[in-house]
Amino acid sequence: MTARSDALFDPEVVSPWRLGEGRRGVLLLHGFGGTPPELRRLGEALARSGWRCHGPLLAGHGTTPEELDRTRWQDWATSAEAALAELRTECDEVMVAGQSGGASLALHLAANDPGITAVACLAPPIWLAGWKPRALPVAKHVIRWDRPEDDVDLYRLEGARELWSYHRRSLRSIHEFTRLLAQVRDELASVRASVLLIHGERDRVIDPANSAEIERRLLCSAAVERRTFPRSGHGISVDIDRDQVNRLVAAWFDRFSRVGTAAAAPPQASGPAVPPSSI
Repeated sequence: MTARSDALFDPEVVSPWRLGEGRRGVLLLHGFGGTPPELRRLGEALARSGWRCHGPLLAGHGTTPEELDRTRWQDWATSAEAALAELRTECDEVMVAGQSGGASLALHLAANDPGITAVACLAPPIWLAGWKPRALPVAKHVIRWDRPEDDVDLYRLEGARELWSYHRRSLRSIHEFTRLLAQVRDELASVRASVLLIHGERDRVIDPANSAEIERRLLCSAAVERRTFPRSGHGISVDIDRDQVNRLVAAWFDRFSRVGTAAAAPPQASGPAVPPSSI
């Protein structure tokens, strides 16, 4: 489903990016095994709406599968926390958005940081379907690598070019990912922030039932809204409904912002550009 390769990533392609300016900030977190470009389009849309946006590279990502194998889920969370702290030095309020595993991390941050006002989750998991996750505690000692199937669930196939991820992941890393999901599942009742849940119904990577369960578990959130898109797959940030998703997220963050809307400033940008959209 993604631009997967065993070759080394071009550092310029998968590098962190920053967009926009002003005192309202959004941290955008990529998924497990993924890289910052997958949320660049959303960052551009938010920057045009007056948000300062940072898309960091999580620990162990954007380099080699071996590097990811050496990290634990706490390392991914620590790098997200560090990026949020840096964003805070430039902003009066912060929101967090994430896709797939990045959405799980966004919920983890919100559960432990009451200063986060709102969260937007794209294709968020709190569990993985099937029998394989249950076998990981033993299987990771016997089999080192798993290669995701080349299954494209995107309606807009060319969107896969913006989803740079590892072609193989160690079973140890996948087990760490399931540990993160279990942690987040137990923390959801502690989330006070307003949460927007977005899922594509074509998603064959993360069952959309995850979003429904998250909605039920967010007992203390100020507000919760769940939206589904029948045509979109897992990488919904680059799929056919991406523009509508961008508008939904921007409206959600504007709704809960306590700081006046800042003037949009798209010229203030760093990181690799994304090619023009096409359908």
